[in-house]
Amino acid sequence: MKYFRYSMNMKKLNFLCILFFIPLFILICFMGISKYMNFNFFVIYFFWMFLHELLHGIGFYLSGVSFNSIIYGACLEKGIFYCMCKERIDKKGIIISLLFPFFFIGVFTFFIGLFFENYILVLLSLFNIVGCVGDLCMFFSFVRLPDFKYVDLDDCTGFVLISDSDLSNYKLFCMDNVSSGNPDDLVSNNFKKINISKFSYIFFIVMLILLIIEFFV
Repeated sequence: MKYFRYSMNMKKLNFLCILFFIPLFILICFMGISKYMNFNFFVIYFFWMFLHELLHGIGFYLSGVSFNSIIYGACLEKGIFYCMCKERIDKKGIIISLLFPFFFIGVFTFFIGLFFENYILVLLSLFNIVGCVGDLCMFFSFVRLPDFKYVDLDDCTGFVLISDSDLSNYKLFCMDNVSSGNPDDLVSNNFKKINISKFSYIFFIVMLILLIIEFFV
């Protein structure tokens, strides 16, 4: 049994997000709902991203991971919120966790928004679907791999797959194979329950100030 450590290629993922946003924006304009893309919408979407990560955590929990092993964080200088798991999780479990936000606050809420003509909800759902690019790259990579265990390490853009098969023969979408070795060599993680970078703290404070100004001034 060997481990295979991967790192997300953020340049490729951000490029894909921009690429997918182009047809999204065309669709939004075609539907005539671009007028709803105001400051209030982006404030709501900012917190919608928290819900996205919470759903990843629920997916972990329903896959048998203990609540205390689920970690949340933000590293906005890398353009990400994240949810990580301190325990090893099987292939089915990580796939469930990856798809939860895509279906529940992407596809499902999109049709709910259309049905009730709630176009803020429609926009939030569409933006969330574009924000699921990394999740979907991992999903489409993982479903074609032989059985494995998934492990999150300290790096919020990296992870480890443990398998009896030689996974180095498989190319993962927008993921770089960093190293491989024996699972016993893996160092314990230095996780915090909530981990927020200094830049993210500053960004949160600015958003809070702008939100207060918007509603009370």
